[in-house]
Amino acid sequence: MFEDRSEKVRERMLALQLDAFLTLNYENIRYLTGFSGSASAILITKNESFFLTDFRYRTHAEAEVKGFEIKEYKRQKKGIIDHINYLSLNRVGFEAPHISYSFFDDLKNGLNVTELIPCVNIIENIRMIKDASEIEYIKKAVQIIEKVFLKICDIIKGGFKEQDIAVEIGYQLRKAGSEGEPFDVIVASGERSALPHGVAGDKVISDGDLIILDFGAKYMGYNSDMTRTFVVGESYSRQEDIYRLVTLAQTRAIESIRPGILAKEIDAIARDIISEAGYGENFGHGTGHGVGLAIHESPKIAWEEDIIIEEGMVFTVEPGIYIPGWGGVRIEDMIIVTSDGCEVLTSAISKDLYLI
Repeated sequence: MFEDRSEKVRERMLALQLDAFLTLNYENIRYLTGFSGSASAILITKNESFFLTDFRYRTHAEAEVKGFEIKEYKRQKKGIIDHINYLSLNRVGFEAPHISYSFFDDLKNGLNVTELIPCVNIIENIRMIKDASEIEYIKKAVQIIEKVFLKICDIIKGGFKEQDIAVEIGYQLRKAGSEGEPFDVIVASGERSALPHGVAGDKVISDGDLIILDFGAKYMGYNSDMTRTFVVGESYSRQEDIYRLVTLAQTRAIESIRPGILAKEIDAIARDIISEAGYGENFGHGTGHGVGLAIHESPKIAWEEDIIIEEGMVFTVEPGIYIPGWGGVRIEDMIIVTSDGCEVLTSAISKDLYLI
């Protein structure tokens, strides 16, 4: 499995006429080697694969790293520079988005190479298509949030602070087997539910509040992500109308997903429904994002994205309406693209408006 992934990188190296490719990005290193630690780098050449780390992670790497020769350094930049120089490489590609200017400057001044080639999305584009093991891990991460969601539904009530709910979610995630929280738990109630990323605060949840609840889990490094919207006490007509509108936009977008459609076409289906109802200015983010080793990765499902959707992609579908001074509604599910459509991974969690 890991060797196949490295060979795909080599195919892209060949197209770019690279002698080697360097990455320090955590998710990309884990994807290519299986390593779950930090403080490391990998260098792939035409015929060899090197995993570079320091003393602290040597034993860890020997237990986890697959298909790479492990090399130990004392200082990261010097170790990388010395190893590349030892191999007498010429055209070396590096991940421009993941290396600071000062790091690049040190490489440029220290390396005896002909060219340093900035590269973008070499590994990320490979990661977009999930293999069987990745799908299994993602589904396990989804199962964790399903368990936690059922517990939290029995806990949320008026009088609690948002932060109280977020802390309890974090505890339940760990208890259910999550490796941590992929992002800060979002619990946004009342007027704060108009904040798309309204991280839990000290606000007390009150009768009549809309509550946006957004959290995920992590299993074997892979993430899950889901959002549901609640109402405290009895809902009223405008809350119900906007909830139905968001539900319709999300349902139609999901129904459109299939191999060959463009990401921006999926976004347009959801966005047009919301815009035609007069709330276009209240839906300012993309309709979805890829989920895998990173909680936000390719493909991005948004209005400017020309990427072609392919079988094996995993991403969210999460339209929302956010009205300052009133509140907001978002519904988010994860899907995997199949040969003729898609499978909703979070389908076990009802999308009805939750009344608590």
